[in-house]
Amino acid sequence: MLFIVLAGMIQYGRGKYPEWKEAHSGMPDVVSSISVNNDHHLEVVANSGRIDDKEEFAQELIHMCQDNSFHSIRFSIDINDYPSGLDITVYLNRKAVEKGKPVCEIEFSADDFNKGYDIKNDADKFHLYLDGKEIEFY
Repeated sequence: MLFIVLAGMIQYGRGKYPEWKEAHSGMPDVVSSISVNNDHHLEVVANSGRIDDKEEFAQELIHMCQDNSFHSIRFSIDINDYPSGLDITVYLNRKAVEKGKPVCEIEFSADDFNKGYDIKNDADKFHLYLDGKEIEFY
């Protein structure tokens, strides 16, 4: 009887391990994106149990957008160039997305929307906001 219970637990664990591994990989990834006039709204999962330094995490996400280095999404830069603005809602994991529990909001935008700036080539014209408060972008 003990053997059957142990075998069942192992089988259950095998099915859940890939989901747990992804949710704790620490590699942020985009789960949803919407683009309007080359401004992008992204929903990102941190794939972590917590975010220790939200400012550092915000910097990392912006750099990932500039480098077009997310695993699940690539900006279509051959057609539209890089985004002219970013609005990012961050969740710890996919379950938090389902529950609608974001951990923070990030915005990367330029003062003058009419100049055609983009997040990669004109980053010095942009401001970074974390939960509505401006933070230094480097």
